[in-house]
Amino acid sequence: MSEIRIPLREGTLICPGFRIQAQPEPSLAIDGDLLWALEQSQWCPLLVSLQERDGGQWVTPLPLAQQAGFDPHRVIGWRDEPVRIEQPDGVEDAEAAIHWWRGGSVEDVRGRVSHHSWGRLLRLEGPGIGPEHILFPRGHGCVYVGHLDTDWRQLRFEPIS
Repeated sequence: MSEIRIPLREGTLICPGFRIQAQPEPSLAIDGDLLWALEQSQWCPLLVSLQERDGGQWVTPLPLAQQAGFDPHRVIGWRDEPVRIEQPDGVEDAEAAIHWWRGGSVEDVRGRVSHHSWGRLLRLEGPGIGPEHILFPRGHGCVYVGHLDTDWRQLRFEPIS
């Protein structure tokens, strides 16, 4: 994956690239257990375009036919809709993030917080909605990155100099 730099209000979000899960090609010669091989998934690089539009940064996965890192027939949870990287005002904790994300409706929303060297990651899921991600980096406003996924441990934030 190649590093992606996304301008924010207070600096730059730097991620190692985005990724998606896909099933590997099962091989009985290696695995010996076809069912086990089919149930495993691996992270593969997701090719995206980054554009500034409507006063914001938009990340769009390239079409499946243009993805080189995995077999399109083996992808898990394909979503090709563009994501506007947002920094919502006044969102400082998980509860406020859920209200912002669902427009005030919090029923049936599951959230999980994980801690990283750069801050906290809130992973949200709801009925019919796959995982969505909101970052709470130390010293910066929260950042919505939608359905995009990356190696969260390697995120960095650079302040405006």
